[in-house]
Parts: sequence; C-alpha cells; structure tokens
Amino acid sequence: MKRIIIISGILLIIITVLVFFLNKNNYNFFKIGNNKSNKEISDIEDYILNIDSYEAQVEVNVISNKNSNKYLINQKYKSPNIFTQKVIEPSNIKDVTIEYDGSNLKIINTELNLNKIYENYPYISNNILNLESFIEDYKSSNESKYEVKDEDIILETKIKNGNKYIYYKKLYVKKNGEIIKMEVQDVTKNTLVYILYNEIKINNLQKEDVLAYNIQRKNK
Repeated sequence: MKRIIIISGILLIIITVLVFFLNKNNYNFFKIGNNKSNKEISDIEDYILNIDSYEAQVEVNVISNKNSNKYLINQKYKSPNIFTQKVIEPSNIKDVTIEYDGSNLKIINTELNLNKIYENYPYISNNILNLESFIEDYKSSNESKYEVKDEDIILETKIKNGNKYIYYKKLYVKKNGEIIKMEVQDVTKNTLVYILYNEIKINNLQKEDVLAYNIQRKNK
C-alpha cells in the first residue's frame, strides 16, 4: 500500500509539471506579457489584418534542393482585389508585369513581346508573394496564431488550399507595425520562400509614419 501511494504521488507530480509547462507554452504563444502588452499586440494584429492597399519593393528568395534564386519585385495592391507585380531583377525577365483586375490576369513585357490575357483567372488570389493573400489566409484559418520573439511579432497561419510544398506562412512585424519579412514553409516547416520588404507603403502611410499611427490608435 505504501509503495502504491509513493508511485501515485510521483505520477501526480509528473502530471502537474507537464500541465504547467503545456499551459506555460500555450500562454506565451497566445497571450504575451501583461494586459497592456496584449492590447498592443492585438492592435498591431488588427492593423495588419485591415490593410486594404499597399505598395512595396520586395526581395524574393526561392530556395530549392540545388540552389536559390533571388528576385527584386515591385508590388501594388488595392482592395477589393486589384494587384500588380513588376520584376526589376534579374535582367533576363526585367519588366515582366502581372496585372490582375479582380477577374482577368494579364502578363505583359514589351521587350519579350509578351502580352497575354487570362479571363476569369481565380488563382492569383492565392499568390504566395502577395501580402494580401497572407491576410486572407490568416483571417480564414482556425489555426492562425501569433507569438513574440525578441522585438518581432510573428503571425503564423496555414495556406488555404495549400499542398505539402506550400503549407505555412509566417509574417514578421516590428512592435511599431513595420512589416519586415514573410516566410513560406512546407508541411515540415522548412522555409522554401522568404520575402524581405525593402520598402513598403501601407494605406498611404510611409514606413516612418506607422509608429505615429499606432501611438495615436493606442492613446484613443
């Protein structure tokens, strides 16, 4: 009987420790810091999810088993679903432009004698290079979540209609609301594409205006 009591006590301690660490990890991932900090993080999340227009210059790195390829791209987006993407580098595909007007996709490049229209093209909304597609995935997924690591807020979601090669997305945002980079990962969370936001203008706000905007929101 004494042995059973001792074993039961040890099991109870183990279970208690496991529950504590599970709750602690969950708490750190969804509820960071005190209530004031939670509100600040929530404000940033809300700010990102309500982006309805942006202009950006992005550096896109695509990683494969053998090598990696880098692209410099200008992007423009305006709600409800107007999107333009123009390649700056590499030189062999410079000025190749994708334009989407909400239903039709046009690929243009005068140097390559390229001008083609795809009518009723629905797939551009799932373009992994598009910040708006991340926002839509984040809003629609029940598994979307965020964490704070050092000075970054990391928003993570699953890709709608994704596959084993493009399964997760992570968006890294500074605590002042400045968007830093986005990662696209496979089902095992290996990063296959990462996008650096060299320049970005959101809802007519320059990068340096974002901090003032969020301070104003916080003080309301």
